[in-house]
Amino acid sequence: MTRQERAVRTREALIEAAADLFDRDGQEVTSLAAVTAKAQVSAGALYFHFATKADLADAVTRTALSRLRQITGAPATTPADTNGHANGSGSGDESEGGDGSRNGGGGGSGWGGDARTQAARGVRGERAAAPPARGPAAAAGGPRGDRVGEVQQLIDTTHVLVRGLADDVVLRAGFALDRSGGQRPARERPVGEGPAGRAAGKGGTGGERPGRWPEVGGSLRGVWSGWVHETLAAAGTRGALAPGVSPGDAAAVVVAATVGFEVLGAQDPLWLAPHRLTRFWTLLLPALVPLPAREALHPGGSPAAH
Repeated sequence: MTRQERAVRTREALIEAAADLFDRDGQEVTSLAAVTAKAQVSAGALYFHFATKADLADAVTRTALSRLRQITGAPATTPADTNGHANGSGSGDESEGGDGSRNGGGGGSGWGGDARTQAARGVRGERAAAPPARGPAAAAGGPRGDRVGEVQQLIDTTHVLVRGLADDVVLRAGFALDRSGGQRPARERPVGEGPAGRAAGKGGTGGERPGRWPEVGGSLRGVWSGWVHETLAAAGTRGALAPGVSPGDAAAVVVAATVGFEVLGAQDPLWLAPHRLTRFWTLLLPALVPLPAREALHPGGSPAAH
């Protein structure tokens, strides 16, 4: 293993260990000593990558943001989302860290399961799947809205997100840090200024008056909210929503519900069970989509989501 590979592996182990401890005990009470012990690395290796606990928490949030963008297919902003850190590029020598990670015990698990995963999946015995590289529509073999319409794509992506919150401690910890104010809130812009809004014209989508939604590139909730708004705006422009349905109002409902699943799931993993989200979509779809199109939708997620 090269020195650079060892540094990357050590950094991943530290992020994974920190996320696990933040998720279990909270950021405030988690010590750097506990993180090094869980990651099985030296203090010198930790300080080579992260000067403070705040830097480590920021790395957890950035990694979670990168994984959220993988789920939605949103573009990443900079390589720092996954590789940046406070004290160096990660390719140098971990001078006081020896071999850095002694056995990689804390890192590299990525989308593997944990105790919370087993509790959430146990209701129906469903097996988790890794997230697609660029969202469920890409997994179906086409670009966004190609072989999977926008509404089904939205359903599929919510299932992948909720499964990720159950399975991936880094994603879960990132949302928790975001909730506690660890990330600067995203800027806002009029609905009509997004890509879907520009396609529909200056006034927004479907004749809707301009509203406001968080700009992609800020907090995890901002990225998620922006993506949901964009997707439903595109569905409205294409006429895929029921008459009289406002894309903005529909997006507000979906964002509120999915963020609610995330918040409640932090206390009770059963909120992240697949059937809970399926029931939500079963209730919402009759109000969201006209009947002929609704018959082709899968509230439990299409094969592209699994």
